Amino acid sequence: MTIGWMMWEFTRSETWLGALAFLMFFPTVIFGPLFGVMVDRVNRQRAAIMTSIILAIISAALATLVYFKLDNQYLLLMFATLIGIANSAYQSIRLSFVPELVSVSNMPKAVAINAILYNTSRFVGPMVAGFLMLRFGNEITLFVVAACYLPLTFVLCLIKVPVKLISIDKEFTFFEDIKAGVKYAYNSTLISQLLVVIGISALLGRGLLEILPATVDVIYNMGVQELAWLNSAVGVGSIISALMLTNPTQTKLMRAVTIGSIGSGALLILFMMTSQFVIGLLIIGGLGFCATLCGVGTQSLIQSTVPSEFRGRVMSLWGSINLGVGAIGGLLFGVMTEYFGYPTSLVTLGSLCILCAYISTKKGQTVRRDKSVEDWR
Repeated sequence: MTIGWMMWEFTRSETWLGALAFLMFFPTVIFGPLFGVMVDRVNRQRAAIMTSIILAIISAALATLVYFKLDNQYLLLMFATLIGIANSAYQSIRLSFVPELVSVSNMPKAVAINAILYNTSRFVGPMVAGFLMLRFGNEITLFVVAACYLPLTFVLCLIKVPVKLISIDKEFTFFEDIKAGVKYAYNSTLISQLLVVIGISALLGRGLLEILPATVDVIYNMGVQELAWLNSAVGVGSIISALMLTNPTQTKLMRAVTIGSIGSGALLILFMMTSQFVIGLLIIGGLGFCATLCGVGTQSLIQSTVPSEFRGRVMSLWGSINLGVGAIGGLLFGVMTEYFGYPTSLVTLGSLCILCAYISTKKGQTVRRDKSVEDWR
């Protein structure tokens, strides 16, 4: 939220905001599969600790440059790229590390609870950021971001990791391993279909959430406090949907994926039918709700399907599509809203989202009827 608002203050351009989101998330497409291979071969606990420390250093370095007034839009793009690379490593670790700590039967619950905790931070974080930015400035806010990685690192050190998790192999055949992971996902009709659905949701359904600093200013003529409310609304919607999926069945998960992907497109169209901030707040919360339904639903189904030896690679592929294609979606929304306006862009992209999501989820339901998740395992 902080660097997004800083970019908007520098440029007043939705395209620049979209570029920022693109560089922050697209590195997952490039580096995610590579890190996924490493995660299947190295000590995941140590890798998580190292990545957490690296993210803290990056945040502290940016905060220092902002403090000395050395920041500009180009510097923000550079740091967005660094954050994107580090996060692509951390996501690959997190997605394969957490599920290994629970049984297969509890996997969907663990994924949902993890989503609740993550999205609670999305609810609390923007409010804290808004307060700090208004009272103390961007540099103090970024120093707080860096400091927040310290308790995370401490907790990671305390986790008791089962011996079976530590599987270090000195021979790294990256491209062969990546190819094997992609082949496994491609040959599983269920997994490949779920990857298509999350890609559609990321590209066409979530892009508006990446340009909220522009949206709150251009549409509502409001500032950073209202931006914090919008971001927190996304968190609230996501928490509610994750709570609904804490005790899911496979049928319920497939239904959640369908509702989440199609509902995002409908909400984008609905967003342009009102100019009232309160209603817009509810709709943005709804987008967060739908995004998490689709994300938790697809992730839970895949996690319950893929064997442990492929988990790092397949889940890094899921993360690459979820974040990487979402980065392209943020850039797409930024360019279109700046050059074609919000009404035309949101109605067009929302309609495409509904159409593509309907086609892809209908195929997914056909796959689900033909083969159960247990068959694919």
